[in-house]
Amino acid sequence: MATPAWKFSLPAGSSYDFSLGEDRASFADAYMERLRECGIEVIALADHNTGAWLPVMQAAGHRYGIVVFPGVEVTTASGSDGAHLVLIGDLDRTEQDINVLLASTCGFDDDHPRFNPQTHDPAPAPRTVNQILDALPDQWLAFAPHVLTDNGLASGKTVRGDLRWKALHHDRLGAVDPGEVTEERRAEKGFVARFLNRALNEFPCLARIPFLATSDAYSLESLGSRFTWIRMDTPSKESLRQAFLDHDARIMPSWDPRLTANPDPNVVDHAWVGSIELGGTLGNSIEPLRVSFDPRLNVIIGGRGAGKSTVVSALRQLYGSTQSLPDSIEHEATAFVDGVFSEARMTAQHRLAISREQQTALWSSPLGSRTERNGVHLPTHFPMRVFSQKELFERTAHDRADRFAASKHLLSLVDEALEADAATPGGFAIELDAVRTQCLTRVAKRLSVEARLAQRPSQEARHGELLHQIEAFGDAESQSSRLESERIRRDHARLGADAARFEAAVDELGAATIQRLEAALPKPPTGLDEEPRQLYAELAQIRDELNRTVRASVIAAKEALEQNRQRQQTGVWADRVQRADMEIIEFQQRLSLLGVEPTAYLSLTEALNSVQGILRELEDDEAAAPGLRSAEEAAWSDLERTYERRRRRRERLFAEVAKRSGSLRFEVVPHGNCTSWVQDVRGQLGVRSGGFVDDIPALAEWLWNAPLNDGQRRQELWRRSLLTCDFTQLRQEAGGKATWWSKLAKLESTQRIRLAMNFPDDAVVMYFLRDGGKAENDADWQSVTTGSPGQRSAAMLSFVLHHGTEPLVLDQPEDDLDTAWISQLIVPEIRKSRWHRQVIVITHNANIPVNADAERVIVLENDGSRIRIKTSASKAGTEGPQEQEHVGPIEVTKVRHDIQDILEGGTAAFMSRERRYNNELSTYRAALHG
Repeated sequence: MATPAWKFSLPAGSSYDFSLGEDRASFADAYMERLRECGIEVIALADHNTGAWLPVMQAAGHRYGIVVFPGVEVTTASGSDGAHLVLIGDLDRTEQDINVLLASTCGFDDDHPRFNPQTHDPAPAPRTVNQILDALPDQWLAFAPHVLTDNGLASGKTVRGDLRWKALHHDRLGAVDPGEVTEERRAEKGFVARFLNRALNEFPCLARIPFLATSDAYSLESLGSRFTWIRMDTPSKESLRQAFLDHDARIMPSWDPRLTANPDPNVVDHAWVGSIELGGTLGNSIEPLRVSFDPRLNVIIGGRGAGKSTVVSALRQLYGSTQSLPDSIEHEATAFVDGVFSEARMTAQHRLAISREQQTALWSSPLGSRTERNGVHLPTHFPMRVFSQKELFERTAHDRADRFAASKHLLSLVDEALEADAATPGGFAIELDAVRTQCLTRVAKRLSVEARLAQRPSQEARHGELLHQIEAFGDAESQSSRLESERIRRDHARLGADAARFEAAVDELGAATIQRLEAALPKPPTGLDEEPRQLYAELAQIRDELNRTVRASVIAAKEALEQNRQRQQTGVWADRVQRADMEIIEFQQRLSLLGVEPTAYLSLTEALNSVQGILRELEDDEAAAPGLRSAEEAAWSDLERTYERRRRRRERLFAEVAKRSGSLRFEVVPHGNCTSWVQDVRGQLGVRSGGFVDDIPALAEWLWNAPLNDGQRRQELWRRSLLTCDFTQLRQEAGGKATWWSKLAKLESTQRIRLAMNFPDDAVVMYFLRDGGKAENDADWQSVTTGSPGQRSAAMLSFVLHHGTEPLVLDQPEDDLDTAWISQLIVPEIRKSRWHRQVIVITHNANIPVNADAERVIVLENDGSRIRIKTSASKAGTEGPQEQEHVGPIEVTKVRHDIQDILEGGTAAFMSRERRYNNELSTYRAALHG
């Protein structure tokens, strides 16, 4: 940024007198106000050849919360070397320091004044750009503005061996401003486009040097017109230096496409954990431990026993689960929790995705993890993925006892990720339970109806027998009259029962409709605008009018029903019923006079009435049977589709991981995990481990590993055999002991239906691309279960890093991996992951915190009785020396020293290795600089 030190356009109508301190301060306030309006938080002054405005600008910046870096712009020696440089100093540099810099480094003196005595324009420095960079003190950084213009370091004329070419590749040149980088400029042909695309082989510096967008503003209106987002924990010269060293992770110029997708990278929309506190009584520390996290990349380091695993285990208890872990890992995790956390109380603050709402999770051994929501403590549902290297290794291990173990573990990770993205926890399990319940109900109903229909011939035969027996009473004339009377009585009784049932339905319809309408339109929320309030009122009016209509219709129907009931009891029909009753009574009296017991006749007529009622019901069943069969088939289809939907979700996730990684491939076999089906069948039937050892696995292989053209037929035969309890054909085709089929035949109907609804889980095989292999060559892909420990761990790491946005915890992911794989696999993926998820890594490898450029490195230590964040005395302030935690990015000196001591073996060891690598490093540097 420029100031009124030279050619700064003041606002129209302003009358500042910059010889007056108050006018300078007033203008500086207006300057800072404008910056704050633009959202600018940090600036670097870059007046030509002077730092005169630095004190007043820093004071104003302090008032407005804007950090002001000291800086100056110089033009290097004229001629072919004449180019602009901006030199930025540490925050404690002063105007006097700038004057010293201009004299000692740039060479200005009495013979070479900073300003032309005649024009008062800034004069070029007497020293060349390379001389200035060679002499630049460590307290200063350099970058080159507008490098593609005449006063820039790069142009089509800048060729190898030229002073400007050497300056571009100088170690002390931190960054360049290439001007506006647009798609149009990059699409052009020529030197500029190739420079912007970093495609100039003769400029190897383009592989490492960052591009900046600077405003170079000379008016209040142009302030903030071009800016650069720079990731710094705290603004400092060292933070800027680290940013220049790692521009991919730290620098976004205003034209960067990432700022188009997310205009404010400081706003974090993904879910993240803010802090965790381990309190209560810990089994390995006499004091509680509190750790705060950054929303992006966090790395925890420390010596053995420093508490790193304790933090991982605490996060798993609060936000994860041990149930899906491989058995050996689960046992270890459970034992650790019992030993360390049995009397602990843990608390963590986390923020939800998108809404950024903060919640608090609480954990204790009796209650588990609970989160307060709307004043109620509910089970915590905040997805987090926690992995140790040993767990990743075990998840890909080949198990002789279960050849689908790796598939099961991989799918459990996939399902956890899918559930994390679902609206409600346990989505698939709830959906599957509902579909199974519906299927069970429909199958049981259809079987019940068909069982009743099977009784129809016997009921019809019984009906004929009863008619013949009744006909034996009396002569033919009296039988005809009597039978007609009995028919009238039966019709009357049925009419009364149906009318009563219909009246009950009318009552139920009225009450249910009114209640449902009331529930469907609740009271409108408070604070509505006028328009939606009126629309709510219209809806209420429609509801009330419909309620009145329903009530009126129900009342009218009740009145009509009462009239119908009265007509049943009076009139012609009632007379016929009364005459029929009298005739039957007279007949019974005649039987008594003849010495025949009337009760025998009554028993027969009651039995006949009962059989006729059963036959009528069977007629209804027969009419409903086709619909029941269709409903059952639909239920079976729904069950299969439920599994298919989960399979498609899994396949989409696999496809996404394969696309993003480029080194993984997945093959999903529908219902391919026979082992899971065998285990489920044993559990459903209560078969002990030694029972039917061969029969159930053999049936599983026959049923689920059938040839493609016969699989569906076999599954349908299995289902039909269970539902009909006829296993003759199935036994002939599948084989097996008679005792096995006898056990199935003795099962209750509900058990057999549940067995038919049991499907095996899918099986998945993960393949990785061998080193140097080509993706289009199938022979270059290898199953992960046959890989080396390093290959298996690398493949699983690639998998977990390439999907999901929930927080990810990796405990020592570098174990079993070569250092080259750490640099080539883990570091690049972690660097990319930080933008869409929080990552917490526990490591002993310096590549991860340094080359992944962690936002926060947390140094833990164990002093023998407690685990804690390492601290040391800071510089004395107004209140004396204070303890400073060793937490922060690599630019924090204490953190940087801890990385060297703990992960590199100390500065001496690091320097010793560098000296031993001298030849190779010299060759590398020579190649880098051409």
